Amino acid sequence: MTLSRRRTPRDVSRGPASPGDPPGPRPDAHAEALGLAHVATAAFVGARVAPSAQFWLSLPGGVALARAAQRRGLGRGYGASLAATLQGVAILGPLRVNGPLTQAISAPALGRLEARGAPVAVQFAACLALRLLHYAVLNVLAVWLLLGGIDGYVRTYEATTGWAGVLPQGRTGALVVGIAWQLLWAAFFSVVQVAVYRRALRRWPESGEAHDGSAPAAAPAGGHDARALAVAALVAFAVLLASTSPVVLAGVATWLALACLLARPDAQVARVGAGLAVLLAVGALAAGLIGTLGFVPSLRRAARAALLVLVATWLRGAAGPEGMRDVFGAVLARLRRLGWAREARALLEGLDSAPRLMAAGRELIEALRPVRKRPGPVADATTGWVAAEAARGAGGAPPAPARLEVRRRDRLVVALAALPIAGLLGHAL
Repeated sequence: MTLSRRRTPRDVSRGPASPGDPPGPRPDAHAEALGLAHVATAAFVGARVAPSAQFWLSLPGGVALARAAQRRGLGRGYGASLAATLQGVAILGPLRVNGPLTQAISAPALGRLEARGAPVAVQFAACLALRLLHYAVLNVLAVWLLLGGIDGYVRTYEATTGWAGVLPQGRTGALVVGIAWQLLWAAFFSVVQVAVYRRALRRWPESGEAHDGSAPAAAPAGGHDARALAVAALVAFAVLLASTSPVVLAGVATWLALACLLARPDAQVARVGAGLAVLLAVGALAAGLIGTLGFVPSLRRAARAALLVLVATWLRGAAGPEGMRDVFGAVLARLRRLGWAREARALLEGLDSAPRLMAAGRELIEALRPVRKRPGPVADATTGWVAAEAARGAGGAPPAPARLEVRRRDRLVVALAALPIAGLLGHAL
């Protein structure tokens, strides 16, 4: 059976103007949103490729998303944000996604507040609250997955800070110091983010010319049905989150080895994912040993962390960017009653291919390299680039529909996901 992904025609409707928009005819609303989502994707990809300057490289992408919400409303702004985030994951996988994700979460809200003339204090408070919420979720997940819970976190904290004799100890001390540290960094990043957004949005160029996009590439030959691969990977994720039992870990590892033989991942993606898995496993093991959590429990958590990364890496490497877009598009289609989901799906289908976005991300890296890392210089250096690149992205042609075949090997990968489930049931019994 052959499946083709349908590309929806670009919407030609014109949305209402927002405060601060320049006079004159309004550009095509969907094309404008597509261009801004293109910029956000390119910036987020560039930030993940160059993690040493991740925050500063993510800011232009946040500016583009804030502009989308300022012009088209909060729901459509978050639709553009979701499309850019999913396209970046389709290109690079989940590697180092958390830095740009903070911008993706907060930028549309700040853009809408700017459109309504909210004072800077309100914008800062909104940005800080969203950042702290994001940080809280990440820290809870990290403590649960790597340290087994709050008790493991407290023991690790005391083992690493108790020798100094300065910081407070115990559960209360560990929580207070951790929260204060997160609050300090969130406040700093929020101040910079709000300053850059306000300056960029208020100095936005009046117009930009879209460049003609090249013709879409020919449809690629039939490949794996990424939706089937995603179902199998989802089963492995769920089993790993449920238990660190040796039989569960062995079941997932066996399934993953067979899945790699049946649906080989891209070699470069596999190498990067393997390196990240090793680093994460070593960090988890070291944290557990420092916190005196026991060698065997720490080793199990380290193995689970590595397997989570390896399963995600396999899915991205075997499915490819277009396959991942199919998976995301199918999920968004289920949520089509929600306006932001419809917007995200329409934009995701029109975003450029990975090579063009990677090239734009590299251009941004070079543009920001000589700029002083201060809000004013960064805003001034990137506003023109964001507007020009948005015009180019709006004028580009969407990728050609992919031709996907549901192969026997794909069905076998899904069937073999019974191995991790059997391991979990065996552990429970």
